Amino acid sequence: MADPKIIVGSGWWSSGVRSQWNIGDDLIRSSAFFALWHHLVIKSLNPTVILVTDSNSPIKPNWRAFERVKWMELDQNYGHANDIRVGLSKARLSGISRSRILGALYALCCDADYFVYVEQDCVLKGRDFLKKSIGEQDLDFFCGQRTEGGRGLHGGAAAPMLQNSVLIMKRRGMERYISSVVAAPETDGELSSELKMERDMAPYGTLQVPYGRSRPIDFSLSHFYAQHLTRDELMAFLEAEHLKFAEWFPSA
Repeated sequence: MADPKIIVGSGWWSSGVRSQWNIGDDLIRSSAFFALWHHLVIKSLNPTVILVTDSNSPIKPNWRAFERVKWMELDQNYGHANDIRVGLSKARLSGISRSRILGALYALCCDADYFVYVEQDCVLKGRDFLKKSIGEQDLDFFCGQRTEGGRGLHGGAAAPMLQNSVLIMKRRGMERYISSVVAAPETDGELSSELKMERDMAPYGTLQVPYGRSRPIDFSLSHFYAQHLTRDELMAFLEAEHLKFAEWFPSA
């Protein structure tokens, strides 16, 4: 059988100024990190296209230099879900929700077999990542297992919610996801995208690989994904991938 047609989507925001909502090292939101992220996405998923939705960011990578990347820019920054929650943004949907539905719609319009959303601060480890993540589950939508032991905002513990830093959707899952996000009555500030997903996307499967926000990370595993990396975790990941920190982050 032919390999499945995979389209990857992500969002982009980088300002050079640390947000109050950031978790992990500042490098993971830098243009240098985009180069590493792109390398890992190509290696682990081998997508046909990588569609990045830019929230009108002041700092951008030289995206034209990266193979298979298409860049879409929103007319403004619609904010983080927490910006909506505390009243800093009047938007109904946060930037990340917009990047997910735009990516899923693009994949659907391109007759992709799978749409995989990978957040801009998320690393992937392992070839054939999609097949390993789905396993034998016969479903059309897959999200991350509930967070365990993760770091939350301001040093607190991360809530034990289903995770969406990596989402995998078949065609029917793309349709269901777009409809559910658009139809949800609450803003992203009133109800988080994770809780909306749990409520609106059943039946769903969970990724058969760790970790997302969960900790600790066993860097020796053949397959995993992780976001919100600290500097030490980033260095440990690169070592596990036999990559040199100085070559990817020469200015750090």
